[in-house]
Amino acid sequence: MRLSRLMHSHYDNLKVSRDAPAEVIRAAYKSLSQKYHPDRHADSEEANRIMRLLNAAYDVLRDPEKRAEHDQWIVAQEKREADQKQRQATQQRQAYRAAQAQQQRQAAQRQQAQRPAPPPAASEPEPAAEQPARTRKPRRSWRDAPPNSGPATPLPKLGSFALYLGIGALIVVLLSDWSGDNAAGRGVPAAATASTLSSSVPPSASSLTRTVAPGSTRDSKYIRPTLTPRGLPWPTRSGYLPGYPVLNDSGLSTLTVDNSASPSDVMVKLVSVEGNTPLPVRTSYVRGGTSFTMDEISPGSYDLRYQSLDTGELFRSERFELAELRESGGTSANRNVFRLYGVPGGTSRSVPISERDFP
Repeated sequence: MRLSRLMHSHYDNLKVSRDAPAEVIRAAYKSLSQKYHPDRHADSEEANRIMRLLNAAYDVLRDPEKRAEHDQWIVAQEKREADQKQRQATQQRQAYRAAQAQQQRQAAQRQQAQRPAPPPAASEPEPAAEQPARTRKPRRSWRDAPPNSGPATPLPKLGSFALYLGIGALIVVLLSDWSGDNAAGRGVPAAATASTLSSSVPPSASSLTRTVAPGSTRDSKYIRPTLTPRGLPWPTRSGYLPGYPVLNDSGLSTLTVDNSASPSDVMVKLVSVEGNTPLPVRTSYVRGGTSFTMDEISPGSYDLRYQSLDTGELFRSERFELAELRESGGTSANRNVFRLYGVPGGTSRSVPISERDFP
């Protein structure tokens, strides 16, 4: 654990580690005091300020009792900052879940409003006015007609056969059209190309590839949305999507989504998989032919989930770790790059997901 950037200890001022022995502290003080000594910077107020800090730091660290008190103060500050970050993370999660619940309620209300109104209940017909009874003449059948009596004569047997034959031919034509449409719908898809997602993580690198058909979609009814899921217009440039929280922002790691070799715009979510429930901490929009970098990401376990806005397909990357390593010269962190580009083929290592896995 480290102190925040706005807080410096005497070890930071002398640029030594907290477990540095006395001789290392003495050598560091000597080197820095020679660099910022007033004899060399007589008119520099900044050099005088730095020299005062160096003198105060060396005065504390060379005394074992003062140094022990300073170490206790550092531990207390680190604990206070850790508790504060934990409270902030809890509040951010609660705010995010509340926003999701509100969004679901609004969507349910919109669906309810868009449902058609039920038809009015049918009213009973009013009874017709009574009319005087009329005597109906019995209908004569062609069997009762005398021979050669005109239209009442029955159809010849040959005409009935022709009529039935025509109806049967019409049914055959309709059935052949229906089966032809179904066969066309089950045709073989177009030749496949590949879309590859690769991650370079110092010092090692991993790659993720996904083979998809050009222009294919998860659903034949998919239409590219004109607004974001929060009901806002899509940005004109790559960046964070408005209306979504930016969480896990107390670290030093960065993650760049390079979409410069892909023509499709994508919606990308960086998801924390530390607990039982995946938590999206960054939601970005990366236009085709561009890239976007998410910075100040806290250490932890993550995966990347993205959607092609041209096809609607959803994918999840493999799980990866972001870590920070404290060294004598400072703290090193990950600089990850995920590239989206087209290749002639590849091994499928990304995972297609459903909408419920795209929080």
